[in-house]
Order: sequence, then C-alpha cells, then structure tokens
Amino acid sequence: MTTSSFPEWLTDDFFKTCLETDKENFDGITVTSHELESAVAPGNNYGSHIIRANVRYKKQNDDSTDHSTSLILKAPLSEDSAVAQQLGDSFKQLYLNEIKYYCEFISETYTLSKHDVVPKHYRSPIPLCLVMEDLIVSGFKMVDRHKLLDFDHCKLYTEASAKLHAFAMAVYKSNPELIEYFDMDRQSIDESYKVMIPNSLLCMATYLEDKPNYKKQYEVFKIASENDLFWIIYKEIMDACKTKSFKALIQDDPWCTNMMFRYNKAEKPVSVKIIDFQNIKLSSPFVEFVTFLSISANLEVRQTNLNDLYQIYCDSLNTNLTKLGCSERLSIEELKTEITYLHPITLFVICMLPIVLSDSVLNVEEFAGVKYTSESVKDSSFYKTFYTGSYFEMYYPQIFDVYEKQGFFDYMLGKLGK
Repeated sequence: MTTSSFPEWLTDDFFKTCLETDKENFDGITVTSHELESAVAPGNNYGSHIIRANVRYKKQNDDSTDHSTSLILKAPLSEDSAVAQQLGDSFKQLYLNEIKYYCEFISETYTLSKHDVVPKHYRSPIPLCLVMEDLIVSGFKMVDRHKLLDFDHCKLYTEASAKLHAFAMAVYKSNPELIEYFDMDRQSIDESYKVMIPNSLLCMATYLEDKPNYKKQYEVFKIASENDLFWIIYKEIMDACKTKSFKALIQDDPWCTNMMFRYNKAEKPVSVKIIDFQNIKLSSPFVEFVTFLSISANLEVRQTNLNDLYQIYCDSLNTNLTKLGCSERLSIEELKTEITYLHPITLFVICMLPIVLSDSVLNVEEFAGVKYTSESVKDSSFYKTFYTGSYFEMYYPQIFDVYEKQGFFDYMLGKLGK
C-alpha cells in the first residue's frame, strides 16, 4: 500500500477523535502530525489494509511538551477488490462485526473481569475502520508463519482462546442478544467455500497421487473432492455446532499471523494477544481449537503434545468458567469426542496449511472463484505455487503420518462411506 493510496480520511482530526475516546490517557489533545506506513508484509493478511500510524500530539494546557503514540488501523478494502467480490453482501458486515466485538463484547467482558487477551481499542469516527494500540510498542512480535508454533506458543494461545470462550459463554447468559448478533447469514461466504473446499481437496489429492506410501490418504482426498458429499458433511457439522450445549464466539481464523507474542530475555514467549476478529461467529469453541491445532501447531507439537494441549484447554476453560460463575464444565473425554466429530473440519484445514507455509500471496479470485478439475488442477497457479518450497516439504507428506497414527484417515473413509 503506497503513501498515495492511504485513505484520505486519515487526517489529524481523525486521530484526535480516536484518541480522545480514551479519556483516561488522551483527554483534550491537539494532534500536530502523523505518519502512515503499511504494517504487515504481503501474504500475512487478506481482509483489510493494515496501517501503522505514528501520531504526535500535545496535551491541553501543555503546549511545550511533544507526545507520541503508535496505532494500528484496519481499514476496509475497496469494494472492487477480489476479496470484496467473493464476499458479496457479507463484505461490510465483517468489518462491522469486528468493531462490535471490540466496542461492545470486549468492553462488556471488562466489567466481568480485567484481562489483556486482545489489544486495546479506540472508537473510530469511520464506521468500517478499527483502531487499536500498536502491540509492537509493548514488545509483542508476530511469529514467522512458515515455521508454525512450538509448544510454548501453543500453550499460551490455548489458554487465551479458552478464556475468550469462557467470557463469551458468560456474556451469553447476561446479554444473549449481543452474542446472537454474530450469528449472521453467511450465504455469500458459503458460496466461496463451496469452491475453495473442493479445490483444496483436489490439490492435495493431486499432490499425493504419485506417492505409493500414502494411498489411503490419497483415496480420502480424492473421494472428498469428487462431488458435493464432503460439502454436505462439512455444512451439516458447522450447522450442528450452532446447536451444541457448548457455544461461544469464536475468532474462526486462528492462524499464526492472527496472534502476537511477547518474550523474556531468554526469548521464551510469556504472553500473547489474539488479533483479527473479522470472522467472528457463534459456534462450538472446539471448531476453533481443532482449526488452531491443524493450521498453526508445528510438527513436533502434533507428534508429541496434543494430549497436553487438550488438557490445558479443558483446565483453562473450566477455571475461567468457575471464576465467571458459570456452571458448565468440560471433561477431557468430552473434548476428545468433539475433536473426533470435527475431523472433517480438520481435513479441510490441513489442505489450507500450504498457504500459510508459502512465501507467495494467495490469488483469492482464482482460488475462491474458479473450480478446478482433475485435468486443470496441475496447471493452476495455485497448485504450482503453494505445493512447492522448503517449508511445504518440511510438513508434507510427513504431517499425514501423525494423523494416520490417530486413526484419522480410517475415520474419514468411514465418514465418506468407504
């Protein structure tokens, strides 16, 4: 995003209005200048323009002292962008959902218990723009998404995510209208998924077709990609998750770039902030948990630490529910049953992992708008781009060995009627 393409409404007055919503720290200021720059590298975000604003200001009755602060803005994409075209009527609603999540849901959670799981936010005079603190100033960093997360990182995220789920369950009791607001019509999003899901399954089947040691895995992906059967299974599960006794607001996009970590002197992660709630929705919290494990955990975690993370999630959720006065409790056996039930979600998510591991930027218009065939898939730029590279080779097909030991592919063959 070049300097000339920054929105015209990003003025000194805009930043004055935002900062003064925090009366505790910015009561009566004059913004003297601001500088803008793109805040993330290409391929780390697809749904917004992420802008860093370095703002200089003076306080009321103190013209002699210059102050500064750094903000992160999530500004909307243009309506003619590929993402906007794919999302259709849901495009603006996703921005509004995230702002409502921060300004109403998160604000309400602060009345229940103080926490710092998400960035501090400011109210914006532009309805579709989210304004937040710049976490880098506080020492938070984004991980290298290509390497995924080790156990220490996964533990921090699991605990933080479980805390947000517990807050959502508590707020649901006191303010059900607020939580149910996020149970939006996702028809236009589903239309994109009806293309993305078979495309991703077909790409994985194509990748596996010449690997004799992975015939079972190839069969699963091939069968799942050939007709609407898998889409029907996927949609039925997602719809059923809305009726489960355990329901919460879920971020629904827990890949590595949607969280930031702070480290001690030994470079061990000690705290986490979860970011990006554009996809927020009301569903089973276990959907988010299995999605996180499938798209963000590194190979060692998948091989040796899954049971540890299952227990950490249960303990964290139950502890926070107790503190919030909620009666619900989750056992490890119940969680494992839900994880098995959600295996079809995992199947799709591990097909999306090559996007995370690549240095290339996804062509959303192609991947979500053009349905591949067994004849065309190898010639698609998506397949040529994302099924190569050192990080892809680090995880595939080795990642399937982990799932094979869990009986994952046998379960999926039964689910697909084979």
